[in-house]
Amino acid sequence: MNDRALEVFISLLLLGAGLVTLAFRNRRNRMIGFRVGYTWHSDRVWRKVNTFSGLYSIAYSLFLLILAIYGIPLTPFILTMLAFVLSEVVIGTWMAKREYELEELSVEAPEKPPATEGEAMKGTSMGPYLLVQLGLLGFYLILVALFWDKLPERVAVHFSASGRPNGYMDRFSGLIVFPVLGWLLPFSLTFLARDPGFFARMSAGVTQRGWFELNVLTSCALALVFLTVLLYNVGAVSANAINYATVGLLVLIGLGIYRLLRVGKDERA
Repeated sequence: MNDRALEVFISLLLLGAGLVTLAFRNRRNRMIGFRVGYTWHSDRVWRKVNTFSGLYSIAYSLFLLILAIYGIPLTPFILTMLAFVLSEVVIGTWMAKREYELEELSVEAPEKPPATEGEAMKGTSMGPYLLVQLGLLGFYLILVALFWDKLPERVAVHFSASGRPNGYMDRFSGLIVFPVLGWLLPFSLTFLARDPGFFARMSAGVTQRGWFELNVLTSCALALVFLTVLLYNVGAVSANAINYATVGLLVLIGLGIYRLLRVGKDERA
């Protein structure tokens, strides 16, 4: 699959997700929709936020499809997609909380979140998890600064299945902008979870600590890939290292999912 085909596939996948979200916006369910935050505590909030999420997803997926047909390079395409997805999560969560607070005294919102406003779930401290992610970003950016003069003006940022580079960007965009945007996603999802109302499916066994660990391990996986790309561009590692880094990314994310599902309420402390 070439880059344009991949971009079209991603755009159509996001378009389908938006259409399905819009189709199921009128009834809360555990499979489809914007299921974080206060959406799970009120039918009205569920409808309003999932209507926004569905329409917003459709709009930006069509925009991405136009970019794909036009032939935009894969890297800026991915950057644009990440920006849209992150903004959808942030705006959707903000809308859900705001709408729930407006109706929390009404009969339509009897299901209260598991803690009071601004109070984190007992036994779980968010600070260490945020510090680990900030430390990973800081370490990476320090290495970029140290190697900056050794980097070419255009750096390899996309690689084929064999590990050969097939996509390039200027070094600022490829080694700073792109990694920071990628890092922001798990960091933002960790930060948003400080509010107990963020968890729409606590009854399914998902705990705050498990969620934090998933996002920290995702940050570690991304840092591994970005660091390997950096070292490749300064000539410190071979193209084979990219494949090993990809395997490491999958292993770390798999471990994060395992921890998300296995960490029980008795392990929150």
